[in-house]
Formats: sequence, structure tokens, C-alpha cells
Amino acid sequence: MAFFKRQDLGRVYVLKIILPNDTVVHKIGMCHSSRSTDRMMEILRSWFSYYRFVPYCELKLDMECRNSLKLEKYIHEILEATAFEPNFNVEGKTEMFINLDEARVIKFIRNCENSNYAEFPRVDRKTAQVMCNLLTLK
Repeated sequence: MAFFKRQDLGRVYVLKIILPNDTVVHKIGMCHSSRSTDRMMEILRSWFSYYRFVPYCELKLDMECRNSLKLEKYIHEILEATAFEPNFNVEGKTEMFINLDEARVIKFIRNCENSNYAEFPRVDRKTAQVMCNLLTLK
């Protein structure tokens, strides 16, 4: 019996990370494992390797979905203006964002997954900025 991974199925997750200076960072990513907690532990291990501490972290969304890589890329394009990059090369450092309205972002991600899009629409910079403003804290 042969096992294979379906590349169109994966998991999209949102992690809420609170840094020692009370900065709230959301990591939005995807993985092909059966649990996003495995990926969360890899990320926390990398923080410990570079900073010698483990930040407080909560898994806020763990959702199996079709085309998870495309969905992740779409969300990252929209949230580019709020990108946060740590000083060290921690896991997932290019997929972190600050000042997000967590409830709105999670609802938006779920709505994207429930949409009928085979491909997500292209967004120009102006449209991305408008959408990003709707998903950030005021």
C-alpha cells in the first residue's frame, strides 16, 4: 500500500505570540502535517535557540483547507503593510504581522476558504492597503 500527500490539502494556522515587551505578533502560515501544533513547536524552538526564551504563544486557528499555500500567499499579500520581522532568523520570520484585529483576520481566512475561488483574485497595492486597514486595529 502506498501513501501519498495531497498537495492541494493542507492546514492554515494563526499563532498569537506575545513578546516580553508586550508586543503582540500574529504568525500566519500553512503546513502539510496533520496538526499545526507540530509547526508551532518548531517555531517556538527556534525562538529559544536564538533568544534563549520561549514567548507566550496561542494557536488561534488550525484549519484544514484546499489550496492552503495559495490562501497563505493571498493573506500575506494583503497584510504586507503590517509585516513584522524579528532580528534573528527564527522559523517563519517572514510570515509575522503586528496590529491585527485577530477576530477579523480569522473570520476573513475562514471566509476565503469557504469561497468558490479556485484561484484567489490578484490584488494591487491600493486594494491590498484598503483590505489591510479593515483587518488591523485602529
